[in-house]
Amino acid sequence: MVNKYDPLWEYAGVKHPLVGTKPDVTARCPVCHVIVQLDASARAGQHGECGLCGEQLQITQEEGVLKLEPLAESTQ
Repeated sequence: MVNKYDPLWEYAGVKHPLVGTKPDVTARCPVCHVIVQLDASARAGQHGECGLCGEQLQITQEEGVLKLEPLAESTQ
């Protein structure tokens, strides 16, 4: 796991990002409504999983904002 915060600032109790890092994007799980941290490189169409309820999610984009939606079940 890569440290995204400057360790000297963390020692002082402040979350100060390292130079050149992008901020994480937050979204809410549509099932359990917990806040999910998306990587700064997250794009619409990618898949993921909620860390709390385990729901399979798909990242979508509406009006420039990333959102999470339940992954559509594929019919077999």
